[in-house]
Amino acid sequence: MRILLTVKYWALLTLALLLPSFGTAAALCPRPSIQLPAGTLSQALIFLGQQCNISVLVEASAASHYVLAEQTLRSDSGQFEAALQQLLFELPFKYERISPTSVAVITADKRKHSAVKPSIHSTEEVTVTGQRLTGSHLHHSHLDRYPPVDALTRKQLEMTGAQTVADLLKFLPAISGNFTSTSVSQEGDGTATVSLRGLPASNTLVLLNGRRIISDGFKGEATDLNSIPLPMVERIEILKDGAFAIYGSDAIAGVVNIILQRDFEGLKTSSYYGQSQENDRQTKSHHLTWGWQGDRSHLLLSLAQYQQEAVMSRDRSVSDSADSRPNGGLDQRSSAIPGGFIALSDSTVITNTITGDYQDWISEDRFNYSEFTSAIAPLDNNSLYLTGDVDIGDNAFLFAEIMGVHTLAESIMAPTPVFTRFDNDNFTITSENIYNAFSQDITDLRRRLIEIGPRKQTNRITTWRFNSGLKGLWQDWQWELGAAYQYTEKTETLSNLVDPSALALGLKGPDQCNPDVGCIAINLLGPSGSISTEQQDFIRGDSVNNSDSQMTAVTLVADATLAHLTSGKIGAAAGIELRREAIDSLSDSSEAVSFIGGHAPGTTKGSRIIREAFTEVSIPLTEQLWLDGALRLSHYNDFGSTSNPKLALRWKPFSALMIRGSFATGFRAPTLTDVKQQSYLSQVTIIDPCSYNPPDFLPGCTKQADSSLIEHLTEFGGNPNLKPETSKNLSLGITWTPASLKGLKATFDLYDIQQENVIGSDPKLLVEQNARSGLFDDKVIRDENGDISRIFATRLNQGNREVQGYDIALRYNAQHGHAGHFRLAFNISHILHHLKQVTPESQKEDLSGTFVGGTSGEAGSLPKWKANAGIYWNKSPWKAAYTMHYVGPVEETFTQGRSLTSRDIEDWSTHDLQFAVTPHKKLRLAIGVNNLLNQSPPLAATATHHNYDYRTYDITGRFWYGSFSLKL
Repeated sequence: MRILLTVKYWALLTLALLLPSFGTAAALCPRPSIQLPAGTLSQALIFLGQQCNISVLVEASAASHYVLAEQTLRSDSGQFEAALQQLLFELPFKYERISPTSVAVITADKRKHSAVKPSIHSTEEVTVTGQRLTGSHLHHSHLDRYPPVDALTRKQLEMTGAQTVADLLKFLPAISGNFTSTSVSQEGDGTATVSLRGLPASNTLVLLNGRRIISDGFKGEATDLNSIPLPMVERIEILKDGAFAIYGSDAIAGVVNIILQRDFEGLKTSSYYGQSQENDRQTKSHHLTWGWQGDRSHLLLSLAQYQQEAVMSRDRSVSDSADSRPNGGLDQRSSAIPGGFIALSDSTVITNTITGDYQDWISEDRFNYSEFTSAIAPLDNNSLYLTGDVDIGDNAFLFAEIMGVHTLAESIMAPTPVFTRFDNDNFTITSENIYNAFSQDITDLRRRLIEIGPRKQTNRITTWRFNSGLKGLWQDWQWELGAAYQYTEKTETLSNLVDPSALALGLKGPDQCNPDVGCIAINLLGPSGSISTEQQDFIRGDSVNNSDSQMTAVTLVADATLAHLTSGKIGAAAGIELRREAIDSLSDSSEAVSFIGGHAPGTTKGSRIIREAFTEVSIPLTEQLWLDGALRLSHYNDFGSTSNPKLALRWKPFSALMIRGSFATGFRAPTLTDVKQQSYLSQVTIIDPCSYNPPDFLPGCTKQADSSLIEHLTEFGGNPNLKPETSKNLSLGITWTPASLKGLKATFDLYDIQQENVIGSDPKLLVEQNARSGLFDDKVIRDENGDISRIFATRLNQGNREVQGYDIALRYNAQHGHAGHFRLAFNISHILHHLKQVTPESQKEDLSGTFVGGTSGEAGSLPKWKANAGIYWNKSPWKAAYTMHYVGPVEETFTQGRSLTSRDIEDWSTHDLQFAVTPHKKLRLAIGVNNLLNQSPPLAATATHHNYDYRTYDITGRFWYGSFSLKL
């Protein structure tokens, strides 16, 4: 929040800028022009000062209530005063230089000009001090060249056409890996998470208005981006650097700070509609914002609605079949088929035909579940945001925020499969079962229960956030005391499942299953359709899982200038925070055993209290060299105390070049879910290397496993014996703004992140290591036939990880006379290596440039290269934008026959276009197309669902949309 009150006779609106101010007020502006957004004169001066490296002081009562249209200021010579004169032309203001790096704008007279909209002057003046940039608690004029921060403004957000925060972030180069789910596929649960550097989402901190927010309910590991409506967002700042010392334990990979709209007056409405080339994924959104400005207070109300329809797997060529062998992939169809996979005692395997006869089962009889599944789930999101502040005198004011978000998502899965041999109960079809004509017990039957219908997963999520506090100015200290309470309620319902107790009883003979005990015999041995309505009703089950998460926090933070040296100002900040986190998650399944065909996240109940103190300082050693330091002391009532520092140097050898470097340590305590979650069971699709290799080929294989078995019973859950993760972060960056090419800014940032005691839950990794190296034989349990009977994938400290890479960003702004204003942008992220060491004794494996996909603990796609580039044009009233997204090639490895096979997943790029017009300053119209060339995502043979990595690519195809906004 940028507004602080003062009661001086005529107080000044101080615009503390975030760019270096060493230099003069003569020639620091971008050339050849500066594009000013619409807003108040105060906002225009803030923006102009930031662009030109100048501190601006102005009478608040005169400037903060003048509304100006969007305009372009000429700055061919780069002189600030020339640009300022254009801004103040014919306005009742004049300016005076009060130092080489600051200018005062004062009232020339009291006349009102018809070109602006005057408002009643405040009875008290205000002091605007600017805002803290993500990555520091200091109001410091040099911070934007210290940490590597990418900022996306409101206008840039509009030009993307994105309607959710997750869609906006998904293709950013610094974001990669298995942690950017956007409520898609069978694993979709209505939530969306994000991660930087290919690290888990729990390593990336998401802030809302600079404040910590609650994590997702069931998982309890990361913030749900779907709880932050994009239409309410003013800008997004992405800190691509470790910030544990600044913000806390989950900022190891970086920070995504989402800032919501605040300074708005009037009434604005906007609507959006889009759909794919295939006439699906129909998307609608509506947004209404109302703002009121009084003499001593401000109030803003925002309402938003978002609706997204489904994309079915069968409607895209890449995902229409689980058998991708024709395209160079694997056959991942299921052996659980409508006619039944029936294994007899003499090793004969048969199946039913449509006519009810039996025939030998062959691999081509496998079931294509992609006929039923949704690749993109329907999503309905409604939100409310109310914020206000009021002057209470004595250099302080009160602020408050309330946000409520409700999300409804529904994904579709194929009908429930039953594996009598491998499910967690006694599902033997006894010889006495009235439908068993084989006169023998059947222990291995795999049946797809088409009769019950497709499974549906419905997620309802309600989140409330309350933030309130005081901000003020005491002597030279700016302070903020805030209190927050956040609550998330999540309900997950899975329907058309199978009750294991009912099924187990229904497979027995009449002595156990009869009408007297309310049992109905189940005919699993008949052809498809043999399960009657009465039988269906007896075994059908619905699973309901509920989760409540709460976070309460009290924070006090203050910063000030401690001293003035000849080389500059010493800035310091300090603060304390007391936080309580709690989770209460309950499943209706008995003893944590899921209904067949579903999953029941194990009961999680617990809380913790975190007490933290932090401090930060910035010292100008010379006029060209700065030292920045931070320290955070943390105490967890369940994991003890830790202290973690961060040190950084910034060196500016000459005006066009800034070199920065930093070192930090990190500490991430296991989440409450990591520690407290009780065990639960689920079927996980994994291809066992032992099923494709003779037993003497791999050390962990005692016998050749059944190749038709690709779904394995897996136990997940928490681990109270986990150790905290620790990390070390190194970074080195360069910013170059050459005087010979005005408007160009280039940055290079190198990073190295080393983590120990990494917490994970990866059943596929356990199976692979067990087969290839003989490890984890206590986690991967095999029966006498060499088949996997159960996988224990409870969380554990899996070893160490090191990620190293660099980012390059280029920005160029140019004004070409009557041709208008052009902005060119290019971002690229390159992973040098992503080393993973499963155990201290095992070799390090480099995952960079690979895809390891499927289950929750895997890395996903880690392309070595990821980039985007764009050209943006503006000549009032017209705007146009072109953006290209690029994901580099990756390699996947799997066992086929007696050999380890590697396969290239080709690179992928999409092209987005948007055209917009503002026929009136209050009206904006836009049309656009995403994925102009209709590029399908590349095939990933080992992807668990849909044959592609849905976390990295988009299956939608060409997508058209239109939008309008109107300010009344």
